[in-house]
Amino acid sequence: MKKIWQTITALKNAIGNLLFIAFIALVLITLIGQESDGIPASAVMILDPEGVIVEQLRPIDPIEEFLRGDESENAETLGRDLVDAIQLAETDDRIKAIALDLSRLQGTTLNQYDYIGNALDSFKASGKPVFAYGARYSQSQYYLASFADTIYIDKESLPVMGGVFLQGFGAYPLYLKSALDKLQVSVHVIKAGIFKDAAEIFLRDDMSDESRESTQEVIDFLWDSYLSKITMHRNIDAEAITHYINNYAALLDQTEKGPAELALELGLIDGLVTSAEWRSEMQAISGGSGDTYGQVVYRSYLQSMRPPVPEQNPAADMIAVITAKGTILDGEQPAGEVGGDTITKLIRKAKNSKNVKAIVLRVDSPGGSATASEMIRSELLAAQESGKPVVASMGGYAASGGYWISSTANKIFASETTITGSIGVFTVFPTFERSLDYLGVHSDGVGTTSLSGAMNSFEEINPVFKRVLQNSVNQTYNKFLALVSEGRGLSIEEADSVAQGRVWSGSRALEHGLIDGIGDIKVAIESAAVLAGLTDYEVVYIEKDLSPKELFLRQVLQSAVSILPPVQTGLFPAIPADLKALTQMVRRPSIYLQCTNCKINF
Repeated sequence: MKKIWQTITALKNAIGNLLFIAFIALVLITLIGQESDGIPASAVMILDPEGVIVEQLRPIDPIEEFLRGDESENAETLGRDLVDAIQLAETDDRIKAIALDLSRLQGTTLNQYDYIGNALDSFKASGKPVFAYGARYSQSQYYLASFADTIYIDKESLPVMGGVFLQGFGAYPLYLKSALDKLQVSVHVIKAGIFKDAAEIFLRDDMSDESRESTQEVIDFLWDSYLSKITMHRNIDAEAITHYINNYAALLDQTEKGPAELALELGLIDGLVTSAEWRSEMQAISGGSGDTYGQVVYRSYLQSMRPPVPEQNPAADMIAVITAKGTILDGEQPAGEVGGDTITKLIRKAKNSKNVKAIVLRVDSPGGSATASEMIRSELLAAQESGKPVVASMGGYAASGGYWISSTANKIFASETTITGSIGVFTVFPTFERSLDYLGVHSDGVGTTSLSGAMNSFEEINPVFKRVLQNSVNQTYNKFLALVSEGRGLSIEEADSVAQGRVWSGSRALEHGLIDGIGDIKVAIESAAVLAGLTDYEVVYIEKDLSPKELFLRQVLQSAVSILPPVQTGLFPAIPADLKALTQMVRRPSIYLQCTNCKINF
């Protein structure tokens, strides 16, 4: 029987390998069959981002990426790819216009949208139009669509929540106190910072007054920024948009018009067109007939326009960009998370390179481990002491640990809508003595010192151990204040007055001296060049190396995804990131520099 199962297993593996080889062969044949360029002489470039637009892509198994089709909630699009495609198309005579297809876009930060929108504005300034066409627009999709010259909605579509569905910004974290009480779990939270609300989810069933005040200020600012861009792009009064949102249901009830017609009446869109009318307009721009028009999807366009491996002049001076995107964690971590060991290795690589003259740290992180944050900051300081200036460029989020790693950079830049600050510290230690007592299980014993059994989570927290934790939190907070004081030229008292765990927008952070200026990554790179005394330089992104096998599979299968029809499987459901973060916090006592409530629903 054992031999039979071994034979079946071997046969299964052999068939799997044969199918995989056949798939690779199919993809390669498809690729070879394509023209070397594949870009029509006259074309509209289709910009159709999928999922969430990010600063750095998470590593995804190539087979999973192919199988996920359109159903994955984990899909990501690299913002830099979108901007590169727009900038290349701006000077390409073959590209006559850009069409935004935002149907599969889930969202991103205002910071990232403005980065892409600025590129679209430059494209339009060159005399080429930008269109947006879709069945409907969510609030997030509409913000990017507003950068277009013309916004259309498909007249023939009847989607749920059609038209332009706006609802405003909000922050609605989960609170677990009652659930933990039912489970008889005691969660001990020790913090430094009046506004440090990261762990109050364990202690409350609602938002504290301090958290409500701080969060309300941030979302009000972000919403005002959102509205100001929309009103500027569409020439609509902000009060009219607010009235549209607050009275949306009544407006639909009072008229026979549907949501798309209502959006047209307000001026949020420019027209309702059928798919045939849309094709006809695109044909007038790029040529074509029948059911098609000259077009190229931005992914294929980039594959044709960018070399597979970035070309670098080995003798050129360089500015290295290192991306710190995601939660800051100890040890080695894949892209999409900030591993203390991983990022320090990349910083050392830049520091030890004779060609790299300055470093730009691109931060898009709500923070995390204090130990990993300090490892990263210390390595950046070593690079500065070696004569290489460091400039921090803040993305959508650079809070708590994200601010810690930026604090002593030579310069810090953020956008107006960056969420930053949250200068505070906490730790969490759960105990389960009540849970066990409810079940009739008890813990008892003897030890040799007052700290014996301090880590025993089956008994009430050891009061001496609790004082030790509080001391560690206080020391870390004082260290945080000292870094802010040193890096930003503030007194300890001034640093403390803008710390206490409070979250700030980029604009308010500038007012308080927490950053040096408002600007995107381009501004940060230019600042690094000035600090390094460079006028002629190349920009290189230093990232964790993939193995040759990983590189080959990713390149081949990414091409397959853009060429072959997606497989609708739904086999890879998303795991909530918040649940993962909570699990990590309660696993063992650690010092955290993390802002768990920083993400605004958008």
